[in-house]
Amino acid sequence: MKCICNVTCKYIKEIDMFGKEPQLYYKGESKKTSWMGRIFSILFVVVYTTFLIYKLIRMYRKTDVTFYDTFTYSPEPSKVKVTNENFYGGFALEDPETYDPYIDEGIYIPKASFRRAERKGENFDWEIVDLELEPCKIEKFGSLYQEKFRTKTLNNLYCFKNMDYILEGHFSYDLYSFFYIQFFPCVNSTESQKCKPLEVIDYYLKNTFISFQWQDIELNPKNYSNPVRARDVDIYNTVGKDLFREIHAYFQVVNIETDLDFIGFDEFENIKTDTFIKYDEMIIMSNII
Repeated sequence: MKCICNVTCKYIKEIDMFGKEPQLYYKGESKKTSWMGRIFSILFVVVYTTFLIYKLIRMYRKTDVTFYDTFTYSPEPSKVKVTNENFYGGFALEDPETYDPYIDEGIYIPKASFRRAERKGENFDWEIVDLELEPCKIEKFGSLYQEKFRTKTLNNLYCFKNMDYILEGHFSYDLYSFFYIQFFPCVNSTESQKCKPLEVIDYYLKNTFISFQWQDIELNPKNYSNPVRARDVDIYNTVGKDLFREIHAYFQVVNIETDLDFIGFDEFENIKTDTFIKYDEMIIMSNII
């Protein structure tokens, strides 16, 4: 019994998580110091503290921004409400010599409509709303874009008088909507004789350009405070009396997500989301008249 107790007590005595290992001391100190060591230690603390403060300031100011982009294709048709604030612009034919846009219904007449198609069985059910046009006005452009368009001759561009619709879907879906714009040469009738002489109309329409000057954005992800910059996009192409042009302009719905948390913990995640409409591409189909 005494032998067993001795062995057990020995192991119990060795259990101590906070025990102190033996050390050698020099003049009552655990290490020998020197002025060279003190100088380098103080220098290390100063450099480390300075670097830490520098990184904290950059973190607070959002200088080092990490960003990524991704494209998402949803099985359901996308939908976005368009207003003057996020989707607005003007269009017109251009002078064949100066390339300046102009409005002259003695030469050509534009017509516009908003169209929505939904598949019902084997066919599409169409809803068509005729749109009223007017010369563009700077105050009707989105607040983010007015400075970009202020220097343009907006009174020589047609704009939609009212802009409050929902763009949704795509040709590949069973539901889609779009704006449809047509240009017609002026033709006199028995009720109206307002057209200019035929040789004048031929001069302007035989070989010219069509221009769409629209609100657009460019992504500026390195700027944390303002990741989106306004721009004006000019969508243009040639048109003529002998060539029928069908121009399809596609736009993307862009969601900008900004992480407002600067601490770095998921529990304090705070995401701000802004939605914009961005020009994507133009597809042109031509037919001989």
